Amino acid sequence: MEPTAQSQGLTNADLIARTLREAGVRYCFGIPSGQVLPLIEAMRRAGIEYVLVSHEGAAGFMADVMGRLTGIPGACLATLGPGATNMTTGVGNAWLDRSPVLAITGQVPAAQLKRRVQMRIDQQDLFRPLTKATFMAEPGRVTATVREAMRLACAEPPGPVHLDLPEDVALAAPAEPLRDLTVAGAALLPLTGVLALAGVGRALQQARRPVAAIGFGVFRSGQLEALRRFLERQNLPFVTTMMAKGAVPEDHPLWAGVIGRARRKTVETFLARADLVIGIGYDPVEINYEEWMPKVPLVHLDGEPADVDGTVNVAHQVVGDLASTLVGLETLPPRPHHWKGDELAAFRAHLEASLRLAPGDGFQPWEALDLLRQALPRDAIVTCDVGAHTHLVATQWRTYLPRTLLVSNGWSSMGYGIPAALAAKLACPDREVACVMGDGCLLMMAGEMATARRLGRKVLFVVLNDNWLALIKVKQERRKYGLTGVQLGETNYTPPDQYFGVPCRAARTPADFRAALQWARAADGPTVVEAMVRPELYSEILYG
Repeated sequence: MEPTAQSQGLTNADLIARTLREAGVRYCFGIPSGQVLPLIEAMRRAGIEYVLVSHEGAAGFMADVMGRLTGIPGACLATLGPGATNMTTGVGNAWLDRSPVLAITGQVPAAQLKRRVQMRIDQQDLFRPLTKATFMAEPGRVTATVREAMRLACAEPPGPVHLDLPEDVALAAPAEPLRDLTVAGAALLPLTGVLALAGVGRALQQARRPVAAIGFGVFRSGQLEALRRFLERQNLPFVTTMMAKGAVPEDHPLWAGVIGRARRKTVETFLARADLVIGIGYDPVEINYEEWMPKVPLVHLDGEPADVDGTVNVAHQVVGDLASTLVGLETLPPRPHHWKGDELAAFRAHLEASLRLAPGDGFQPWEALDLLRQALPRDAIVTCDVGAHTHLVATQWRTYLPRTLLVSNGWSSMGYGIPAALAAKLACPDREVACVMGDGCLLMMAGEMATARRLGRKVLFVVLNDNWLALIKVKQERRKYGLTGVQLGETNYTPPDQYFGVPCRAARTPADFRAALQWARAADGPTVVEAMVRPELYSEILYG
């Protein structure tokens, strides 16, 4: 007789934990409560480390980054009610930023699911708009449900899946065959056909100044070298979205900037010279085509059709498996174009200089970024939180390897940077990890410094403190509104010596900052360097 889970004294919680462990899950992030304790204990027995955070939103962010970096769904776990609602912020990030995640919520016993009792809400309705699917764990189908949730999370395009777990179902003894523990792989998209690629060749043949616009979907293709060879073979200048930085090294002579961020008009003026745009792995959750494209034909290559309005002329689409598309592009014969190397070099020099202004006396944010880039190795992972500094990082920070700049762009949630950096260090323990954030971002997730202290991992947190919610300040100024609700502190503010046990050093000059970076990189655990910078630069560069 085939052994059953019940015959081995297991519970449904054990089946969930074992299935996750078999799929490669090593960490689960969250805050414990009575309803989820059986699953936390089952994870401990299965060899999954449960990482205590200070807010369930951070658990969602950390699961996102774990899934983004490993390709295995990141796991987060919250109690019912406020735990579940808190966690939705991080899960929403995984939804729009295309990260595989399994979000598990505790729930009241099954008999109370339709009643109005303490803390109970319909959590499937809560998570349905933020996930690819939501499941209720039911007796007799627990393993199959978890397997399907993991498969869906990884299927193109990847994203979060929700599992609601009633407390009595978690504790119940199941009767499911143990052979069902293996998790199925994700379904593949259709391979690219020869005729579809011929359309790309015809568009290139007719163009004189084509450019490529690279989106973060290319990371999932596994064919970044094929992408680079295609660009070089066709002598094709390229721009990227922020999340696609590093798909091709940004010291490449064909690199022409990042769209939609600092000095966006400067980049768009360059793109206005183009007569064809080839979008590769382009996802509109970052920025729509119509927000920046010149009025020229578009060739769109991705696993999903182009999502555009009527102003965009979609000349040709190749929709299917992007890996086979990129391999096929290499076979296209090179076409002569009018772009010159010195023309591109002159544009890049102009773009670099346009960022490095000194509109106010004192330490400039671009100086801090230059010094940080000089200090960190090329393969360091940097997480970037959301704010005015994000625009500067997008255009200024040189990224040389894929997935070494992590940002919340589709979701654009403040508070992402700290938990993202902690998860990145857990996923890649041998890499240097740093986080760049504004002072408003720090306030949102300061409690996660306690998580950093507990984990004890060496992460450098850089705070660009300008005493304002600078992005909103600039928007109020442009609309000639009063400055309301955007001032965070005073110019004479002095940072503390530590945040929840994580030591901090302040820097008011480039020399201070350079010394603080040396101190932080020599430390054994997490550190904070708080750079007291000027805010005026953002008014100059965000819309120019």
